[in-house]
Amino acid sequence: MPSKNSIATKTAEILLDIEAVKFNIDQPFKLTSGKKSPVYCDCRKIISFPKERKILIKFAVEILKNQKFFKNIDVIAGGETAGIPFASFISSKLDLSMVYIRKETKKFGRKKKIEGLLKKNQKVILVEDLITDGGSKVDFIKSLLDEKSKILCMFVIFNYGIFNKAFNLSGLRTKLLYLTSWREVLVVAKKKKILTSNNYNKVKSFLKDFGVKN
Repeated sequence: MPSKNSIATKTAEILLDIEAVKFNIDQPFKLTSGKKSPVYCDCRKIISFPKERKILIKFAVEILKNQKFFKNIDVIAGGETAGIPFASFISSKLDLSMVYIRKETKKFGRKKKIEGLLKKNQKVILVEDLITDGGSKVDFIKSLLDEKSKILCMFVIFNYGIFNKAFNLSGLRTKLLYLTSWREVLVVAKKKKILTSNNYNKVKSFLKDFGVKN
């Protein structure tokens, strides 16, 4: 298996090459919260790049296979909407069952929050595209716990860096695994001259104020 650092660096290069990560210091991006940001990460773009997608899913599988809990995984769960394709790719590679978690309970039919077959006490990996402050992950975790699932970890492609080795919010805690973070992306962006030294420092300052720790 490639080292954690080499996976993080290669993933950062891919995200920059396909422009899933973008920078705009002069005209910052407007986030959902309304806050202006000089950086933007859209991991959804990965699904449109089969060659790069294959590499990233291979990395994800290698990281999961290297975990002590790997042989105990029963189900891969994707969060609506961005986590669903990545959960699908990973579960297919591992030949494991998959479910997905709705943001809101279905209003008709069986009125389910989780689609697919999820049995009591099954051990689950929650997959998402990225994690920032983690607020949207709380409902997904609660939904799994409501079904008496055992969550082994959360896996994301991109970690902002507000959380490091564990997700810990609203009394919920689980192991956190990821391919890359801003730390590696900024180093690669500077090396590729996508960011000047001055803009690199501006982005670092913004991310620090945003709560990014690494």
